[in-house]
Amino acid sequence: MMIAPPFWHPSVARGFILDWDGVLADTKLDFAPIRAKYFKGERVPLVEAADMLEKSRREDLERDLYELEMEGARRAEPVKGAHELLDWLKLWKIPWAVVSRNCRDSIFEAAKRCGIELPETVMSRDEGPLKPDPQALWAAAGAIGVEPSLCLMVGDFIFDLYGARRAGMRAVLVERVVPEWDKWADISFQRLEDLVRSLGSPEPMVPREYRELARQRGGRWLERAWKIDAALPEASPEIFAVAMAAAGLGIGGMKLPEKARLSLEQWEHAPFLPLSLVDRPLVSVLAQVLGERFPQVNFSRGGAFRELPGDPDLVEEAVLSWMK
Repeated sequence: MMIAPPFWHPSVARGFILDWDGVLADTKLDFAPIRAKYFKGERVPLVEAADMLEKSRREDLERDLYELEMEGARRAEPVKGAHELLDWLKLWKIPWAVVSRNCRDSIFEAAKRCGIELPETVMSRDEGPLKPDPQALWAAAGAIGVEPSLCLMVGDFIFDLYGARRAGMRAVLVERVVPEWDKWADISFQRLEDLVRSLGSPEPMVPREYRELARQRGGRWLERAWKIDAALPEASPEIFAVAMAAAGLGIGGMKLPEKARLSLEQWEHAPFLPLSLVDRPLVSVLAQVLGERFPQVNFSRGGAFRELPGDPDLVEEAVLSWMK
């Protein structure tokens, strides 16, 4: 089935970035004893928290962490669906990489145990940086030769989802049912096997950014709104709020004259922007700002453009009139 914006499906990704432990290999790691020993049981990210310890304690923690991961690697089993996922990637010639917070030795040991042939690009904590730092995912995307926006991160932990969002990637959560994490994932599957089945029979899905809109107004609204091309009010001081409101209502195409530049007044109404962007092409600044929340909005689409009002409070009224 054809999958086209505003809808989405994991199968449209051009590159896959896979977490290791819990996604491909199950090592049943339990970090509770280490947290109890070094951090009084507090749930802290161990690698980052290690920097707060004195050198000798930090070295002890690193050794304990390495030994725990190696012990888990020696009893690792493939996650159900892991081999099938890798077979699917191979069938469709989709490049992939592993990005993990585990040590490199444990990844290779577990891969041998699980009968998994690792890809050329394997990034562990030994190489750094670590998820959720987007640099880790950007480096992996660069290594497999795929733009980050065309990559999919598949993980089982919140750091995978945070990292993907920060890197401008789509994200799939597998092997976990954590409702409060759903807002960070484009789609969640209870089991990796469920993702594999979906890849084999893809159906259009509403991506993360339009989930609430589709819930409130329905999928048909999203389909119709996406086809609308709207001209942004280039002189409006509140152009960013106008564009965000239009995108939030599902408008799929926006237009600005190429000559339009970010004015000081517009910058003053967008305090999140650095002053250095003043006098830069407005369309490129808007595309960057909107792209982080609404990555499918198109600024180069042709068509008959309708004029958006300069007041963001009037955008919904305008869109409603176009939808009649």
